[in-house]
Amino acid sequence: MSGACYSRRDGGVEYELHCDGCGVPFRCGDDSYFSWPVLCAAAEAEGWGVAPDLGGEHRCGECAASGRPAGARRRLVPV
Repeated sequence: MSGACYSRRDGGVEYELHCDGCGVPFRCGDDSYFSWPVLCAAAEAEGWGVAPDLGGEHRCGECAASGRPAGARRRLVPV
């Protein structure tokens, strides 16, 4: 599952969700970033395939529809 959390200066936490297929971040315009379950629900409402449906993976609508395997995204390698 591609997710991260960040501590805020006010003591809160913000969460980030990325597609396990292509790596695209989920973007929403509300405060869903403050709760992991709410963020996942918002992504699912936008057409993402969300765990536990996918065995712990999160997929954008395009990857969920294409069946692209997790880890198929291009990875940047430092040179």
